[in-house]
Amino acid sequence: MSINKWLLLLLAMALSTAAPPARAAVDATPLLSIVSHGIPLETAATADGKWLFILTDQRQVEVHEVENGELKGIIRLAAPADSLAVSPDGERIFVTNRKDKRTTMMEVNFVEAIDTSGSPFKGPEQAPVAVVVFSDFQCPYCAKVQPLLDQILKAYPKEVKVVYKNFPLQMHPFSMSASLAAMAANRQGKFWPMHDKIFESYQSLNEAKLSGFAKEIGLDMAKFDKDIADPKLKEQVVRDQQEGIAAGVRGTPTLFVNGRQVRDRSLEGLKALVGGELQHLKARAKP
Repeated sequence: MSINKWLLLLLAMALSTAAPPARAAVDATPLLSIVSHGIPLETAATADGKWLFILTDQRQVEVHEVENGELKGIIRLAAPADSLAVSPDGERIFVTNRKDKRTTMMEVNFVEAIDTSGSPFKGPEQAPVAVVVFSDFQCPYCAKVQPLLDQILKAYPKEVKVVYKNFPLQMHPFSMSASLAAMAANRQGKFWPMHDKIFESYQSLNEAKLSGFAKEIGLDMAKFDKDIADPKLKEQVVRDQQEGIAAGVRGTPTLFVNGRQVRDRSLEGLKALVGGELQHLKARAKP
């Protein structure tokens, strides 16, 4: 064996027997303490650290907000389970019964409290089901979802209202201006005519076009220009954004049916959610 090979061998042996590097002391600070309703069997958290799931011996999974430990809800299981896993986004949980060698996947749908007061809407004001859409006026997918919303209103003319929430994205240069123009039109009772005009030209928006749309739909231009500059109008748009972020909106369009996020944006999927919500409300109304 050559000298170089011997040297390499001796170096490898030295490294393999070297003492591990010194470590600083490990410290831990208690941040949160949660008392479960049953005996905790296993815990799992979402990747963003927002939700903590606790499997208990009571055939249920408790869902807690990590920030304050508040119990958000309880998922009741049809059979005992002794193991729990959660998808990174928290939209699915996997419970396992080792004795039966059975793992069950369940979809998790959080019910968000979304304030719709003061927001533009179509349909009966007191409709039992609110379909809330967080939307961006320069988003092509938001433009494409409009026919779906009209179809659901047609299918449930007395039971559903569609509520618009602004969620302008920074990547779209005129989306904030478009939101302000639409909300200024809303102050004159013409949100939806402005909404439709904007989406008809979402690919080529600019300030001049927004002003032109206001004239086309017959707005009082002096009032429109004054409202556009009103800081309270932008505060309303920003509030919509903040509500969306708090509800888990990550892109547009994002739809909710009475606070339940829509995963399947087909007409059939939306009808299934609306129908299920109507049945749920009917069952709750029974004495």
